[in-house]
Amino acid sequence: MKVGEMKKEMVYVLKESVATVTFIKKDGTERVMQATLQTELLPIQKPKPEGFVAKKPNDEVVAVFDTEANDFRSFRIDSVISFFSNKVAMPDVRGLING
Repeated sequence: MKVGEMKKEMVYVLKESVATVTFIKKDGTERVMQATLQTELLPIQKPKPEGFVAKKPNDEVVAVFDTEANDFRSFRIDSVISFFSNKVAMPDVRGLING
């Protein structure tokens, strides 16, 4: 599965549930996060300031809401070790990614 396809699948699951994502941070440490994109669990967004320019989407990164930190975080698809929710179980994400 390509990275872009993996991202689409993860985002689909995250919009429907909370997932436990285990990944390697940039500093090399392992992190376990309770992540979601469920609308009802996201904080109310403040209006963007005038002149705000959104970042260009990156197919290799998923931005999520961390339910334990109560803030937005992101992770690189290629750094994910495992991804579990009540919808899907991917115990070896690195083994599923090709190119």
